[in-house]
Amino acid sequence: MRKLRGVTACVLAAALMVISTARRTEAWGDEGHRWINLVAAERAPDDMPPFFKAATARLSFLGPEPDRWRDGKEVYKALSEVNGPDHFVDMDNPDNFRSLPNDRYQYVTWLRNQGKDAKDIGFLPYSILESYQKVQVLFRLWRNTQNTADKEQIEQNIVYYAGVLGHYVADGSQPLHASIHFNGWTTSSNPDLFTRDAIHSRFESEFVRTQLKPEDFRDIVKPAQRLSDVFQDVVTYLSETCRLAPEVYRMDKTARWDGNNRNPESKKFVGGRLAAGSQMLVNLWYTAWLDSRSGARE
Repeated sequence: MRKLRGVTACVLAAALMVISTARRTEAWGDEGHRWINLVAAERAPDDMPPFFKAATARLSFLGPEPDRWRDGKEVYKALSEVNGPDHFVDMDNPDNFRSLPNDRYQYVTWLRNQGKDAKDIGFLPYSILESYQKVQVLFRLWRNTQNTADKEQIEQNIVYYAGVLGHYVADGSQPLHASIHFNGWTTSSNPDLFTRDAIHSRFESEFVRTQLKPEDFRDIVKPAQRLSDVFQDVVTYLSETCRLAPEVYRMDKTARWDGNNRNPESKKFVGGRLAAGSQMLVNLWYTAWLDSRSGARE
């Protein structure tokens, strides 16, 4: 019995290691994150400030920024521990997310009352909302600042936080970052016989790096629209992304997700998800700019 317990413990430890590794995977890889920010920046409306319109290259560079904080050489775990859950959220049961509090700490309490740990479920709606608010506050500060030197510094800050916002929005367009099935089908019920093997990196990194370019999804992104309810729109966006998770597994059965997959439907599907990320991002940037004119809707 003791030996059996030891084997069970080893299996559990291995499973937890797989989960931990999968959660550290970079959604869309370096290229995909850069491209989502790039295309969003290209779609920034003409009535946004000229300094922002001119920052396309830097906004693109900043797309992968939060993944750069995952440096395995760091002695302390503080940064990785606080950063990791910001990149995902498990939304497989939409009914559980119909009345989310718009505060991450209330969310922690809300989940704890359900017997759940927020670190396991993920904080992605809040990493998006909090980053959006930073951009909006800085736009408001920029509007109200007269000192030229200060204004230039604020411009740099706006571009930086807008780029970082893009990372989390892009994570939110990747179906495996919005589902419990993030790296192989996890539940005991599996009537469609979806793979239980690692799929995450094959889908979001190998395939994107070899088969996609910005021109494959640039024209899908429409002109920016002002969002009516930012947090609710973010939750809806993430719910839609989660709904597509089974499709990732279904398509893997037809054409395996990897660098050799040249299936046109696979390319169309992923291009649509990259476009969804760019669309939501430019909508958030534009809304932050428009709503920075006052503290409330005009």
